[in-house]
Amino acid sequence: MRTLFRKELDRFFSTSKAFRELRTAFERPEARISVSGPRGTFLPLLIGELHGRRKAVSLVVTPTEREAENVQQDLAGYAEAEGNEGSPGRQPARQAPRLAVELFPWWGTAAYEGASPSASHFGDRVHVLSRLLAREPLLVVAPLRAFLAPVPDPAWFREQRLAVERGQAFDPQATARRLAEMGYLRVPHVSIRGEFAVRGEVIDVFVPGHDRAVRVTLDFDQVGDLRWFNPLDQSSTGSIPSIDIPPAREVVFTPELLETLKAGLLSQGFAEGEVTELVDGIASDPERDGVEAFYPLCFPESHSLLEYLGKDATVFLLDGDRLAANADALRKEHLELYRRARSQKRLVPMPQRLLLDYAGLAGAPARQVDFTTLPPAQTAVGAGGGAAVGAAAGRTHVAIPCDDARSFFGNFTFLREEIETAIASGYKITIFAVYDVQAERLKHILKDLDVAILPLSISAGFTLPEAKLMAIQEGEIFGRKRRIPRSVASAPSTAIESFVELEPGDFVVHVNHGIGVFLGIERIAAAGNERDYIEIEYAEGEKLYLPLEQVNLVQRYIGQEGRRPKLDTLGGRGWQRRKERAKAAVEDLAGSLLDLYSRRKASQGFAFPPDTDWQSEFEAAFPYEETEDQLACIEDVKRDMEAPTVMDRLVCGDVGYGKTEIALRAAFKAVAGGRQVALLAPTTILTEQHYETFKERFARFPVRIEMLSRFREPREVKKVVAAAAEGSVDILIGTHRLIQKDVEFRNLGLLVVDEEQRFGVKHKERLKHLKANVDCLTLTATPIPRTLNMALMKIRDMSVLNTAPNNRLPIETFVSEFDEAIAARAIRAELARGGQVYWLHNRVETIPEIHAFLQRIVPEASVAVGHGQLDEEELEEVMREFVHGERQV
Repeated sequence: MRTLFRKELDRFFSTSKAFRELRTAFERPEARISVSGPRGTFLPLLIGELHGRRKAVSLVVTPTEREAENVQQDLAGYAEAEGNEGSPGRQPARQAPRLAVELFPWWGTAAYEGASPSASHFGDRVHVLSRLLAREPLLVVAPLRAFLAPVPDPAWFREQRLAVERGQAFDPQATARRLAEMGYLRVPHVSIRGEFAVRGEVIDVFVPGHDRAVRVTLDFDQVGDLRWFNPLDQSSTGSIPSIDIPPAREVVFTPELLETLKAGLLSQGFAEGEVTELVDGIASDPERDGVEAFYPLCFPESHSLLEYLGKDATVFLLDGDRLAANADALRKEHLELYRRARSQKRLVPMPQRLLLDYAGLAGAPARQVDFTTLPPAQTAVGAGGGAAVGAAAGRTHVAIPCDDARSFFGNFTFLREEIETAIASGYKITIFAVYDVQAERLKHILKDLDVAILPLSISAGFTLPEAKLMAIQEGEIFGRKRRIPRSVASAPSTAIESFVELEPGDFVVHVNHGIGVFLGIERIAAAGNERDYIEIEYAEGEKLYLPLEQVNLVQRYIGQEGRRPKLDTLGGRGWQRRKERAKAAVEDLAGSLLDLYSRRKASQGFAFPPDTDWQSEFEAAFPYEETEDQLACIEDVKRDMEAPTVMDRLVCGDVGYGKTEIALRAAFKAVAGGRQVALLAPTTILTEQHYETFKERFARFPVRIEMLSRFREPREVKKVVAAAAEGSVDILIGTHRLIQKDVEFRNLGLLVVDEEQRFGVKHKERLKHLKANVDCLTLTATPIPRTLNMALMKIRDMSVLNTAPNNRLPIETFVSEFDEAIAARAIRAELARGGQVYWLHNRVETIPEIHAFLQRIVPEASVAVGHGQLDEEELEEVMREFVHGERQV
């Protein structure tokens, strides 16, 4: 990050009078300071600059978890800068050390709800506590909830660590027992944090909080070598002289701790029998859900994070007034949740054991910096900033002028005007893009302006008037917040993988005999042998007994749901005639398709022009980082569209892998080339989702987007059809309505088909027959065999998205015995984060009972029912309400 921005920021720290006064006050042995003015990412950068001047520990306390993550990420960027370059513009006597930054996470679960935190939280908290006890220079960021949560006694925690260094005497069996007592799981080969393996004279330990495991190699009865290694490929990444291995969790239950826990619960007045049962349960299952709530009771007194910092530590408070208000709200929340838990006769710790007193903690540190929103009333600050001492508060008050981030809402004309005005006033401007690709796009868009563009993520921009320095975060340009996608893929299987899937009464199809009813599996003795047979009933009560070895001849019947099919007759000609007609139809269709695709390959298509600046602006507004597969697929599509031959490309990728974004960019390119776009989706709900997505992404451009679906009034449909015919509609999105005879386009250039397997083949090919020179883009997660075969035979081009997006979290699956309390907690946890819930039930007949059950256990939730026996319009209305957030479950 050896950039003009870094140099200008260093110059500000060297020359600013306000910062010099702040630095002077900060370097006193006891420093109580209030600072007003810093905004955006400048606030974490200022904290990093102050922390870097003292070889000690610092703690930053933020009001919310999101602010803690932003501060930690901004400081991590600052740390990278400090580690990769020298100290230009600073005093030559001071050499800037590399800044070590850690986030101390909150559990992430509601108090008293009994839900289990993410496994990574246990390791991350242990890792931070262990590093703090090492007393090395470290900057820790903690949200208020984590700051107020009790932690283990530091003296006890220090004794739990296992110190290993090169050359020391070492007993592998004793070490294995010790690691097991510390909560580590013994396995043949380590793969996740909290595991260890013993293999002869080698011990591997995957320590929590690290991306690498440590390997201890023995030389007879002492440690010969310590080395980091990658558990995935076993590659070594460097030797180390020693390591402190912390326990796998904050509290590893020992008999002594369990006795203290029991005494703590008894002191709250609980019955001894109930307490004994609970403690015995924890002893037998120390990783049970919600067990972290009992950690504080394992010690006679409560201990805070401050006890891990050391006497010379500095505590930075981000807006002490807001922290105090949030702490009061947390206290009331814990009290209410405690009362609810006690009304349910649950044994839980009292609120004061789970939440420490904020006022006492905030007043304890001798070195404290409070970043306030507004300067204190008693402080007189000049226009250029400065400092004064408030006698009443005993604090030094410093004001550093800093302006908030600007927002441009995707208006590039406004952005250019503001940048040109700022440059004319002598400002140095840096734009921070999250990814390299995004930085390159912005460089192309703003190539004629004197701005620096860096591929580095910051949480928010800021302006320092005194230094004439402006920082802009890319989200402020496009007017949207970056979100991390969580996608779930779900697709029904149509093959019989196991007869466990079938129940008596289900319809099946035998390849030679046709449609029958599965009755079950029966064991029959024949010719002196017993074997299992599949029993299938056909018309007129005839039965077929099929040996299990021939299960490949039977498939589940898939037809119109809710309609009973006609059973075939064993030995009859009906099934054979239907097969012959289907075979002839398939051959005719295959021939016509082959003829169609050969003509499309040979026909002269429309060659779209190269990308414009508008295309770059449109793509730069994408709020996520593209995967390599996505970028390659986008280039394939653009190359096809710019070629004179007709495009016919299949894009295959899982749900959430970015197929829609590819379609969006192709559609923009088509519209920019003066052609219309048609997007064909299989359902009304999906059509509406596509319509809203396209409207949002195209909002800043003069593009007209319309939709044809059941949810539009007939008169609106008539107007849209007429507008499409005259060419005033640029993008038309719809279901089967799009391919009816009355829908015509003036100059259609691109057809996008989403999830083609949901359409009839003739439906999809009809529009392509009408417009043989139209580029076609097909999106699918599960290509049907015909399409996949065409792609593999090179009749159609195919692009595959194999790579999941960055930060896509894995799906976590839990299997447990049915429990009302677990069900209610799971639903409430999802609703509390603003999510929605699918509850799957296996019988339509008893769905009303499940509906009533859900309304009883979570009366605050809005619950809707959908199943295949509802009529189509009613089911679509239910799903529409769910998609729009009107229903929660």
